[in-house]
Amino acid sequence: MSSEQSFQELRAGISSALVNTTRTAGQISNEDLAFQRSINPQVDRLLQEQNRRLLALVRDLNKSATAGTDTVPPSLNNVELVDDGWRGIVDVIDNLLEKADACLDEFTGVIKKLTPGQQNESATATAKRPLAKHEYRTQNILKPQRLFHKVPKNDEDTPFKPLLRSKPNATVSLEESLVTTPGPDGFLQYKHPYQTEITESTYPEMAYVQRNPIPSLPFESTGATWVDTPEAVQDMLRDLKKASEIAVDLEHHDAHTYVGLVSLLQISTRDKDWIVDTLVPWREELQVLNEVFTDPRIIKVLHGSTSDIVWLQRDLGLYIVGLFDTYHASRLLGYPKHGLGYLLQRHAEFEADKRYQMADWRIRPLPKQMYDYARSDTHFLLYIFDNLCNELLAKSKRAHSDGNLIDEVRDLSKREALQRYERQFYDATTGTGVFGWQSMLTRSAGRYDRQQFAVLRAIHEWRDKVARAEDESLQHILPNRAILDIATEMPVELPRLLSYCQPSHISTKKRAQELLELIKKAKAEGADGPEVRDLTAPRGHANSNDVSPLSHGARLVLDPTQRSARAGSPSNTTAAILRVSQFWGAAINIDGRKRKGVHLARTIEPHLALPLPPLTAEVFETRTTDDSPIPLETSIAPEARAEHQYTKKRKPQEEGVFVLKQKGGSKKRKTTEVQDGPEPVAIDDGTVNGDAGQIEVPLVELEGEEAGLTKSQQRRWRKRKLQEALQAANGDSDGVGGGENGAMEAFDYENAPSVLHAQKKNGGAAGAKGGIDPYSKSLDAPKGMRKVQKEGPGRSMTYKS
Repeated sequence: MSSEQSFQELRAGISSALVNTTRTAGQISNEDLAFQRSINPQVDRLLQEQNRRLLALVRDLNKSATAGTDTVPPSLNNVELVDDGWRGIVDVIDNLLEKADACLDEFTGVIKKLTPGQQNESATATAKRPLAKHEYRTQNILKPQRLFHKVPKNDEDTPFKPLLRSKPNATVSLEESLVTTPGPDGFLQYKHPYQTEITESTYPEMAYVQRNPIPSLPFESTGATWVDTPEAVQDMLRDLKKASEIAVDLEHHDAHTYVGLVSLLQISTRDKDWIVDTLVPWREELQVLNEVFTDPRIIKVLHGSTSDIVWLQRDLGLYIVGLFDTYHASRLLGYPKHGLGYLLQRHAEFEADKRYQMADWRIRPLPKQMYDYARSDTHFLLYIFDNLCNELLAKSKRAHSDGNLIDEVRDLSKREALQRYERQFYDATTGTGVFGWQSMLTRSAGRYDRQQFAVLRAIHEWRDKVARAEDESLQHILPNRAILDIATEMPVELPRLLSYCQPSHISTKKRAQELLELIKKAKAEGADGPEVRDLTAPRGHANSNDVSPLSHGARLVLDPTQRSARAGSPSNTTAAILRVSQFWGAAINIDGRKRKGVHLARTIEPHLALPLPPLTAEVFETRTTDDSPIPLETSIAPEARAEHQYTKKRKPQEEGVFVLKQKGGSKKRKTTEVQDGPEPVAIDDGTVNGDAGQIEVPLVELEGEEAGLTKSQQRRWRKRKLQEALQAANGDSDGVGGGENGAMEAFDYENAPSVLHAQKKNGGAAGAKGGIDPYSKSLDAPKGMRKVQKEGPGRSMTYKS
């Protein structure tokens, strides 16, 4: 069989399989999957198995497609990551298409195949190419934090105390700063030690003056100083004190530690760059940098400092006064993008290699590629600062005559600098907090019964304890996907349990038997345990004490007494309910249904007591501080309508009289109640003399022959009587239009010529069918432009015979 026939058969087989797969997948709409899962648990299990199989297939295909290239396949460990990694999948496909295009060009002769010598040169160039970023990630490195003079502890439950041992550039002394106060949620916390200094700080005058930007030194011909000794720190500090502005950035590692680890600190002036090793055992000695970092006369330029501020406090005890965040400056200037990479390209024409952004920065010695990347983050930042200041000042003169955009950047940067770090809090009962189990159930809360929910909570708490003890990240101990799969299947055999833990951490393998016993115990206890809705706080009613206001994941912590009181109750979410309803009054007895210790979702129940009180305007009145029930006024008629307190006062109508107007007013008929006897009718005669123009006419009852007329005849008869009364009142016997007041003559519909049966102008009768010919005058209309005949295919009009 020829290769062409083999390819044709292969293509036909692949096309047939794709068509069948697409047809099968289209039989059930994606929107109906949640419904199918809810009515048939077996469908959910099958879908989960297919998801795992397809994800494994996609991962294998991505690895094969990117083998030997710089393209890094996306991490697709669960279905939720497909959307986040879609861009990576597109890159893989683009790479394959480019390869296919190059192969086709080589096959057709568009490009020539390399000679053996050229191929060797290409292989040498490839060997010198920088390594891909995945080769610098998740390295098997001994944890450097275990060698610190002060080893981090992840099980502390007291408020985080600032690491400061001295306070340079202080307005308030260190002793007055290191005091505990109740936080916004009522729990104890330490004050920000530099709160007063940051709030009162201002930029130097040079920040408000237009100046020529100072270009950065050439990146290729300059280098950075590696700082890893106390002597090198002192040398760097002396140079920093001479500067009027410095650029600061840091690199953080969080893949193999529970809370994270500051691994590098980059600092630049106009003519020097430094890279500080923050993984040295004496890292707390770097607090001497506060002499520069807290000096308000020196501007500290950072980009996107939200997380950097908190990490510096947590690991190094460093605080910043006089911060200028270029991220906020770019937003105020209306830039289309606000990342540091965009600012480098826009102002410095430098393209940073972002492949190393998520690298493992614990690697020592640091590879040159990562070294250059870390240096580029601050090398051009002061030049970018100059350009941003000039643009902010120029825009302030044009659009902000009464203010300055520099001051707006300063205020926004102060908010960043005033952030505080607090230890992360985990509540195993309610699942709240940064790493709580509630965040895992946002999409799949209804899929778990009591036993599955109990297993999920038990595994989640076990993972948090192990991660804290091992100082390891939660995802490396046990990924969220594995927790959800184990909770769904509840395996009771060790091999099956380990199949759901892939890839498994060494700590998970060592404790596999412990985890298996925990699953069995939770499954047995969960038969009579709570359901998901019993412990899941409704969205929008979550306890404010459980969520940190900081975006970086820091969390306020209770003192020991508050922690024990909170952990002892299954839920501390209660509703503030008044003794008497402000709307229903005493009709609903709330006091009789209040029960202490019941969750909010179970406390508020729809109980109504009938009959309901009358809904009057008094319901909407502003209530006083007293929450006593609204008394039911006996003076209010039962049939009274409910009116709002802002309803306009209505003029009372005179009984038995209504006004008919020929001009103005609404054209819609309004039904009136039938009167028992004839009532006077007020008719507007068309004058503008106010009340003088209204005439009261008795409403005559139909008697005798008139009473037997049809309704239309009765209306015409009444109309004539009203016209006669109007003529008599005006003293005009010739008609309504003959009065001295100049009223318009009424149209006589009875004696008017017929329109539907009108005669033609020549006196002849209308058409045989009768009626109006709507097209009789259409030929008298103006003629339009002559229609142009379009030329069709075939012979042109030039050769028309």
